[in-house]
Amino acid sequence: MRLPVAQADPLERLREVRTAMDRRKDHGPNRGAGAVALLADHVPPLGHRLGGSLVGQNARLLFDLLVTSVPLPSLGLKLGGCPLREVFPLAPLAQGQSLAVAVSTYRGRVHYGLVADAAAVPDLDALARAVHAEVALLIAACEQVPV
Repeated sequence: MRLPVAQADPLERLREVRTAMDRRKDHGPNRGAGAVALLADHVPPLGHRLGGSLVGQNARLLFDLLVTSVPLPSLGLKLGGCPLREVFPLAPLAQGQSLAVAVSTYRGRVHYGLVADAAAVPDLDALARAVHAEVALLIAACEQVPV
């Protein structure tokens, strides 16, 4: 998927990304990297044993970016009796993957975490700043939209 980086309007950029993602979701998991999981149901145990490590070692051939979203319950969670105020989502990298983006919503706020292979993404801090700046632009644009 190509990102609409040339689009000046942040809300239009978001619309274009959303439209492309919805189109891909409409095609279902039978296409792209999602098809691997579906094929796994049809492989006998010996095939899993022999092919599992091969697929794991070559995950990058299927995709090198993981994006996951985990919504948390909106009620206040506690850990050891202390209220949970922030979350720091983390998605682990599989061997050969370059970047993992994890997003969680909790109590009306969005929290995100970035994990990267330093050799593949040496400027992760620049990406983090860019994500922060884009979110700020979207918030500002949304505040200007009449309700």
